[in-house]
Amino acid sequence: MPVEEVFRAKTLSFRDSRSSFPVRWIPPENLHVTLVPPWYCEDTGKVCKELHNLLADVRSFDVCFNEISVGPTAKKPRFIWASGGTHVALGELRGRLSGLAGTEADTNDRKFFLHVTFARIRKGQKVNFSPETIDWKVTLDSVCLYESILHPSGAEYRMLCRVGLG
Repeated sequence: MPVEEVFRAKTLSFRDSRSSFPVRWIPPENLHVTLVPPWYCEDTGKVCKELHNLLADVRSFDVCFNEISVGPTAKKPRFIWASGGTHVALGELRGRLSGLAGTEADTNDRKFFLHVTFARIRKGQKVNFSPETIDWKVTLDSVCLYESILHPSGAEYRMLCRVGLG
């Protein structure tokens, strides 16, 4: 799910105030909430059509990000991300989408750890950063299917289709 412009502006402000960090910043246009891990797909047109059917009755909803921290754990930090903990509506949405992707997401567990990664910590580097409390409210109003194109400098995401939520 792409994040809205207000969220991007806030992450850019955070980034600007920490330009000396030994990280690779994610370009603002690539900021998103991952609902289903990447998978190989031969017929993206079919998947986009199925997305429309799966999401026809899903309404947009708000989520709140409440912390900027390192992850996945403080002991093994690889990312800097904004998180909002678990979220039932996103877990339900992920459950719908996991069947489409053919992934093995546990659809009985509707909890979902909400996060948006905005920096990758360079290998072998340490970032001196303590968690910060934030209050960023975001309306999630669409789901996108992205193609992930891997480059030595990092992934590039190309939008294949976008389905608006009612």
